[in-house]
This record gives sequence, C-alpha cells and structure tokens, in this order.
Amino acid sequence: MQYAFLEQMLMNSIKEVQIKLGYEKEAIRFYYPEKALCKIVKISGDSKEETKEFMEGFKEYTKDKLGRLKITKSQGRFCFEIPAEGVDYVYNNVEDNGFLREFIETVEKPHATLDDILSVFGKYSNGRIICEKSSQEECDYIIFFEDASFDYYRYYLKFHENHVTYHRFLLEEAMEMGI
Repeated sequence: MQYAFLEQMLMNSIKEVQIKLGYEKEAIRFYYPEKALCKIVKISGDSKEETKEFMEGFKEYTKDKLGRLKITKSQGRFCFEIPAEGVDYVYNNVEDNGFLREFIETVEKPHATLDDILSVFGKYSNGRIICEKSSQEECDYIIFFEDASFDYYRYYLKFHENHVTYHRFLLEEAMEMGI
C-alpha cells in the first residue's frame, strides 16, 4: 500500500499552504480527482470495497501524525480534511528544504522571469531540470526535476503581464486533468 506516499503528499501540500499563507492552527482540506488518486496510491478504484479499505487503512496509518482525518468522496474527487492538530504537526515537525520557499518567493515577485525561476530550480538540482513549453492555454511552461527523488511535482507556470501564477501537480493528477 502507498500510505507513506499519500501521507507525504498531504504533508507537502500543508507545508506549501503554510509557506504561502502562513501558519494557522486550523483544519485544512485538499481535493484530488478519484482516478488520479487511485493511480497515485496504486489501487484499481474499480471496487468500492477496495477503495474504502484503503482509505480506512490510511486514516489509521496517519492518525499519530495527522490526527483523525475525514475522507469524503463527491463528484469524482476525494476530499481529505486534516484536523488542526495534523496541521500543527506539519508546522512543528516537517522541515522546509528551502526549494519550495525560494520558488514561491521568486514567483510572487512582480515581473519574475522564466530565468529567475529556472535559477531557483538549478540551485537545487545541479542543473538537471526539465523545462517544457506548453501548448495549453492554462500554462506557458512545465518545469520539473529530472531526478524526482528531490521533488516529484511538476510546476505549471503562467506568465501574465506583470506576475506569474503556478500550479503544482503530480504527473498522474495533470494527466487526469488533461494538462
């Protein structure tokens, strides 16, 4: 079972919110498309019983770190509600490796350029990064580390007149959304 990977994914998302918005000891929710999540955790998703068993096992697996999770499903996606004590655990126990903080700070600067952003990636990858021009209207570039062991997300960047927006997805999520 992929409990550890999913737990790390949720903790990474909590840490991202804390870097962007600051720390608040309150519950937080994350939504994942059902098909993408099943691929990520390596379950078929064809059996409601298999999915339910996985989610119940995951809640038990994470209770010591993230507290009593609430997991619901609606409109083809799962909602993970992490209680305040889980958010607090991440704040106090999950180290910031520096990359995400520096990436967010760079993206949030007015008039940030692709070179500015690539420089941050380069600093944490010894230059082994992939930067692809996107044909999608929603984003201009997709950037990710060649070696996913450091950071396994793909960063979708959209350059606007005087600022940059980004979205961070796992490959399975992006494929499910068609981006």
